[in-house]
Amino acid sequence: MELYRKLKEYAASTAYPFHMPGHKRQMGEMVNPYEIDITEITGFDDLHHAEGIIKECEEKAAALYGAEETHFMINGSTGGILSAISGSVKRGGKIAVARNSHKSVYHGILLNDLEACYLYPEYIEEYGINGGISPEAVQKLLEEEKDIQAVMITSPTYEGIVSDVEKIAKIVHARNIPLIVDEAHGAHFYFHEKFPKGALQCGADIVINSVHKTLPSLTQTALLHINGKIADRERIRKYLTIYQSSSPSYVLMAGISQCMEIMEQKGHQLLEELNEKIEEFYQINDELENFQIVTNNIKNQNSVYDFDQSKLVISVKSADITGGALLELLTEKFQIELEMSSLTYALAMTSVGDSREGMEHLAQALLQIDKKVNRKSHKLHILNKRNTSHVVYKITEAEEMETVGIPIEKGSGRVSGEFVYVYPPGIPVLCPGELVTEEIQNLLIEYKNAGLHLRGMGDGKAEILQVLKGNETN
Repeated sequence: MELYRKLKEYAASTAYPFHMPGHKRQMGEMVNPYEIDITEITGFDDLHHAEGIIKECEEKAAALYGAEETHFMINGSTGGILSAISGSVKRGGKIAVARNSHKSVYHGILLNDLEACYLYPEYIEEYGINGGISPEAVQKLLEEEKDIQAVMITSPTYEGIVSDVEKIAKIVHARNIPLIVDEAHGAHFYFHEKFPKGALQCGADIVINSVHKTLPSLTQTALLHINGKIADRERIRKYLTIYQSSSPSYVLMAGISQCMEIMEQKGHQLLEELNEKIEEFYQINDELENFQIVTNNIKNQNSVYDFDQSKLVISVKSADITGGALLELLTEKFQIELEMSSLTYALAMTSVGDSREGMEHLAQALLQIDKKVNRKSHKLHILNKRNTSHVVYKITEAEEMETVGIPIEKGSGRVSGEFVYVYPPGIPVLCPGELVTEEIQNLLIEYKNAGLHLRGMGDGKAEILQVLKGNETN
């Protein structure tokens, strides 16, 4: 009961959630989840062999999103990403992936013994964040690597950056291979014209949405959509039964169904209201002296095709404070909980569940903090700027090799034996088999000193790095 008690205490607190899930603890009609927690009994269908009420709900979701086929996911977008990769690329094959992909993409590569060919996002110097994936980069990689079996990109990114999916889809389809889009953060795009066009509307073959991230649905709920004739639907369906629990939660599936009903009936209205609140929030930009809020002015540069302004990206790149320190100040002094932070920015996630009072509270808190910090240009070792990874071994090869733990300060020149990433957002700084350059070593040290949550390192304290034994390269 300890966790439950702590959750109840938090629910009763004044903490305001600028983080997922999108229901913001105030939308939805479920009162007692135990009342509807059942197994596959008569009349309630089976997720893995849907032909009754679950199938009907999935078909309604498909119609809302403009998909030919949609599947409910009850273990988040992760299960959808794993199924999409496994169903699209043969074991031991080659896949093109954006280097700023979520860790679940790399897990799909690992599980299927794939060779990853990387697409690198451009870099937005002004704010210290990744830009988009350029169609030209996709074209070039496919010309160089003729045997790539699928292309996977993330759009939008955690920070709301949208790539030109339509142009990328045409390039990929010219090779008769599928385009997979991790659109986990863009489930709301399809319900209002003031938000970016969804990847399905732009020609992607397989799209994964986390409805819990930006819509009023329970954590772990997501959708996998399939369109067109290129994707191997049978293989994807097979892997959906492998990567999802054989005892799927009816509570979670009911949460998806209820979310779809809300969005069908009043999604446009809710997003119109959200857009008004966002525009009001962005008006504080003119009053900020040291912080900057990322806005639509980043479009049409650094391969940014569009931008989701519901992601409030607060850049501290010109202030004498880190994103992590800003997050802590907002939590401790203003009872505002952000989604995540990095060295150069902090991220507040909004959704249809946000109130005008909550948005105003964040705006006023930022104005107060902005007046107390000073102007300073961060000189950071920003990994985002790199346009190549030094791959010494495939991920699966490195995973089978013996490793040894060394101090992080001695990592330069060695080959990583593990995934290392900051969570959130869960994008690997290092993958097994990649060379630890001096740049990466310095970045990890800087992340550690800034108090960011480094995950994957051998000791759990961000002090010991697992590297391949006997693979010194200098």
